[in-house]
Amino acid sequence: MTKLLVKNAKIAKSSNEIYTLYNYGIPALKSVTGLVTCPMAGQCAKGCYAQAGAYVWSNVAQAYEWRLEQSQKDNFPELLQKELAPKIKTALRQGKQLVIRIHDSGDFYSVQYLRKWLKIIQANPTVIFYAYTKMVPVFNRLKAEIPNNFKVIYSEGGIGDNLINCQEDRHSRVFPSESALIAAGYDDASKDDTVAFKSLTGKIGLIYHGVKSKSWSTN
Repeated sequence: MTKLLVKNAKIAKSSNEIYTLYNYGIPALKSVTGLVTCPMAGQCAKGCYAQAGAYVWSNVAQAYEWRLEQSQKDNFPELLQKELAPKIKTALRQGKQLVIRIHDSGDFYSVQYLRKWLKIIQANPTVIFYAYTKMVPVFNRLKAEIPNNFKVIYSEGGIGDNLINCQEDRHSRVFPSESALIAAGYDDASKDDTVAFKSLTGKIGLIYHGVKSKSWSTN
C-alpha cells in the first residue's frame, strides 16, 4: 500500500542511533495533470535530480502523483497525522528524535497547501520537520507563522534567489565538487541529510548529482 511517509535511499542512510528520518514527496516541477509543483524553479530545473533515476520509474512516479492527490484534499493534515502518530510512538520507545523531510521532490505549490503543513507541524511540536524550498517570498511573508520545530532551508537555483539573505537565512547551495563546497565554507549535506537541520552555520552545501550533461551549480 502506498504511504505518505517513506524513506528514500539518502534518508534511510541518514537515520542513525539519534535520529529516525522519513520523507514526503510529490512530483517535481509538474504533475501529469499539469499542476506546477515547483512554481519558483529556475536553473535548478535544468538538471533536477528528481527528474531522473528511480524517480521516473513508473511505480515510484505513480506514488508521487498519489501523494500530490492526497495533499489537495481538505483532510490532508488528518491523513498524514494518522501515519505520523505510530511513528512518534516508535521513536519515543526507541529513544530517538523523529524527523520528517518535506519534499525530497516538489515544493510548496500554494499557500493553501503550505498552511496544511503548518497545521501538521504545529500539532506535533516534538517532531522536527525540515524542507528545502524555493518559495522564498511566501516564507518571508509568513515568517511569523513558522513554528520552531520547522527548519526552512532556502534552496538556491530558483527565480527568487535575490531574496535570500545568505548572511541570515538558512540556505542551500549546489556545488560542482566537494572541494568547491569546502572552499566556500559550507556544511556538506550531500550524503548525510541531518546536516540540513543540524547545521549551526545555516550554510548547507550539496554536490550536484544529477545527469552530467545537465549539470548546474549556484557556485
